[in-house]
Amino acid sequence: MNAGIIVSEAPSKRGVSAARFIGIDKTFGVVRALRGVSIAFEHGEVHAIAGENGAGKSTLMKILSGVIGSYEGSIEIEGDICRFESIRDAERHGVFLVPQELNVVPELRVGEYLFLNREPRRWGMVDTKTLWADAARWLAIFKLDISPLLRMDDLSTHQQQLVSIARAMTQGVKLLILDEPTSNLTERETELMFEQISDLHRHGVTTIYISHRLHEFARIADVVTVMRDGAVVDHFRLESETDTPRRVVQAMVGRDLTEMYPKVVIEPGRSILSLRNWTVANGGAGRPFLVENLDLDVRAGEVVGIFGLLGSGAFDLTRSLFGAHESQVRGTIQIDGRTVSVRNPRDAIRSGIAYVPAERKRDGLIESHSITSNMTLAALSRLTRFGILDRAAELTRVQTYVKSLKVKCGSVEQPISQLSGGNQQKVIAAKWLLTAPEVFILEEPTRGVDINARVDFYALINELAAAGKAIIIVSTDLPEVLGMADRVLAMLEGSIVREWRRGEATEEDVMTAAAGGSRQ
Repeated sequence: MNAGIIVSEAPSKRGVSAARFIGIDKTFGVVRALRGVSIAFEHGEVHAIAGENGAGKSTLMKILSGVIGSYEGSIEIEGDICRFESIRDAERHGVFLVPQELNVVPELRVGEYLFLNREPRRWGMVDTKTLWADAARWLAIFKLDISPLLRMDDLSTHQQQLVSIARAMTQGVKLLILDEPTSNLTERETELMFEQISDLHRHGVTTIYISHRLHEFARIADVVTVMRDGAVVDHFRLESETDTPRRVVQAMVGRDLTEMYPKVVIEPGRSILSLRNWTVANGGAGRPFLVENLDLDVRAGEVVGIFGLLGSGAFDLTRSLFGAHESQVRGTIQIDGRTVSVRNPRDAIRSGIAYVPAERKRDGLIESHSITSNMTLAALSRLTRFGILDRAAELTRVQTYVKSLKVKCGSVEQPISQLSGGNQQKVIAAKWLLTAPEVFILEEPTRGVDINARVDFYALINELAAAGKAIIIVSTDLPEVLGMADRVLAMLEGSIVREWRRGEATEEDVMTAAAGGSRQ
């Protein structure tokens, strides 16, 4: 056994599932979130659970991990009936949840976070020498080239994700729940994640894998369960299924989505966005530019998809176009033939640029505020008269977009934090529509968004293109880029290295170019 992986020392009971849900029902007020859910999770398997936002996946996992203690039905862990009263209680039984929205302690160092509340001690004091040594060993196992002395707040999102998973794996894990674990990871980081999951798999640890990235199931899962409206609607083993994404989509939405990427091709018009010699400096002296002497034109009605690996400069490009990059930027930018200066986001908005960021909760929303205030935040100058907000006009505009974009909500005054990811993304899109921009920059536009909301968002992109807007999509979801773009660009080391018209490139073509290789 790999000495790096800690699993329960108790032998597994022969013929007994690692965990089972038996007739789980859960009601919130008048809403029945779970309806008699029964699922068995077998030892050592990776069990994927799919479903739209609101299907009941999160509620089910919160019950299993001790976040929710009140429900009907029962849970078995290796044949024993368990009812967890807290997260700590579930962890004592070997059940660990790594949520999509991480709850790290930013002030702690990495080593301290790995062993929080389990610090090695000597003579009643924390044995720091052992702590740092053990932390370094775990970071090496996860191929994380970071110091255990770094603060958690200094790590990138994907590094925090991997450290959080490493922390769960050090604690006698029997059942590991991963909620959207790769949503913030690059392709290489995703592969490293899969390697760690496979290692656990070989040692009998069961993994419950929740993701909207259906193509990952065939790569990592043994079994797939699909939920809809709080109930299990399909369940199958991967070795018996040849078209996993199609089967999952049909079960999730109750119909056949024959066109995942409903692209409408429009003849491009005049140049709307024009960049010349666009350069983004690197913060360190003598270091290479993040983006260097880049030229780019995006025409009216055109969707340009940009794909690049970590460090390619793709996201540095989009942030700099919105005036949100912290480094020095130089070059010429024209919007509809006018040379403009974009020194900050306010300049960008005035110039007709809209920006939907990849990290919507951190950079695109004020979670404690209402749907209304979030939607109108960037367009308040258009809704005020003599310095006074026209409340009636504001509500009319908001209600119009809630209806046209199919935002599912109880009231436009409810906190936006109560909406699903897909509906939050629609509110962000509406925020920019209210500013009447000419250029839309979309980073990871459907990350963490369910199938129906994805299709709705793609329909919005089609509408924007039909209205003559210039659209840039930067996404690590390569099928999305190929499916929705009129022109695909591969970026590497701050430059555009290849370009394809729609239908000319395969995933392998784009990935190879973005990685600096060439196809023979």
